[in-house]
Amino acid sequence: MRAVLGTTSIALFMACTPGTGDPACGITALAGATVLLDQFNVPRQTLADAPLEAPGLLPVRVAAGPALRGGVTLGEAGWVVRVEGDLPQGEAPGFGVLVIGLDASPRGVMLYSGPPVSGAPVIGVVEVGPLEVPLIGLRADVAGLETPSCPFFPDSLRSP
Repeated sequence: MRAVLGTTSIALFMACTPGTGDPACGITALAGATVLLDQFNVPRQTLADAPLEAPGLLPVRVAAGPALRGGVTLGEAGWVVRVEGDLPQGEAPGFGVLVIGLDASPRGVMLYSGPPVSGAPVIGVVEVGPLEVPLIGLRADVAGLETPSCPFFPDSLRSP
């Protein structure tokens, strides 16, 4: 719990620091990432399988933290998402959530600490440096969970 509170405090501090962002971004990042996990309780939102086509690049967001670029390939067990760059010091992801929009397009991957959502099928892996964590997925409309000025999955991370 302390690690979650520490990360949350840092994310809120950074979002509320003059010149680094809108205070709403920090609050939205924390609340939205939490609400996103609630979507696993909604019938027919959880993905049983990875999409058949991988986009090549996707934004990867650390829950209540920074967004990075992820390279996506198809592997034997589903999608393989390789995170480019380093996570904040002390962050240890436990699982990733592939978010597919209601239009069936991949929006991005949210990284969480702790164990994956119980009962959610594993549809691939997320590689963060030497670490490999399970990837689960869901269909969700994140527009209501994010602030337009600081989206969960920035379009700028979809291209090289």
